[in-house]
Amino acid sequence: MSYEKNKQMCRDYLAASARHDAPALAAMMTDDATYWVSGKKHLFPAAGEKTRAEILAYMATPSIFKDGLKATYGAMTAEDDRVAVEVETLGVAPNGKTYNNTYHYLFIFRDGKIARVKEYVDTAHASEVFTNL
Repeated sequence: MSYEKNKQMCRDYLAASARHDAPALAAMMTDDATYWVSGKKHLFPAAGEKTRAEILAYMATPSIFKDGLKATYGAMTAEDDRVAVEVETLGVAPNGKTYNNTYHYLFIFRDGKIARVKEYVDTAHASEVFTNL
């Protein structure tokens, strides 16, 4: 798969993730795909490693963002089987707080599909917004 196709699949994956489109995500992932989120689990419950089944089960639920989550893409770099992506998101959480976070994703590909996602996120901001939902 070409670097440009891998980059486009990353955009498609993140867009499907923002819509909670589990079938679209499943089509882009290997059967043994994993998803890792930065942070300490006792401080940020979403942190840690998730299996394909766990992430797809979560993505099969409605998004908590009533009006969706707008994503703005920054730099995107592809090399070997990896694509690095900078993203900024903006949305309003159910508690009325503005969620405006920055991310750095590392996507690892195998056989034309996403085998691993590593999400680096400002966990302090996320915890601040999502506390008391």
